[in-house]
Amino acid sequence: MGKKKKKVTKEQLDELKGLRKQLSPQLSVDSKINTLIQVSQVLRTISMTSTFSSNISTEFTGLEVFGERYNNFPRITSVIDDAISFYDEQLTHTN
Repeated sequence: MGKKKKKVTKEQLDELKGLRKQLSPQLSVDSKINTLIQVSQVLRTISMTSTFSSNISTEFTGLEVFGERYNNFPRITSVIDDAISFYDEQLTHTN
């Protein structure tokens, strides 16, 4: 019996989009970390092994370690934007 490939749901995608809208460079480090925890949970729910989930985990670690000195915020938003585009496309083609 083959394992069925997990598909993103509209609710998951909407949650990811909402979290993305909350993220801005002006947020405090704590707010960024809290939002990234939520983003990471959504991405892992969709797929534990996705590149998006892995990349967010890497950036999350950088943000935790460097705090205010973390200067790779555009990478975080880029990964989330890429995930949204990818899963939006997946959802569009399965419905």
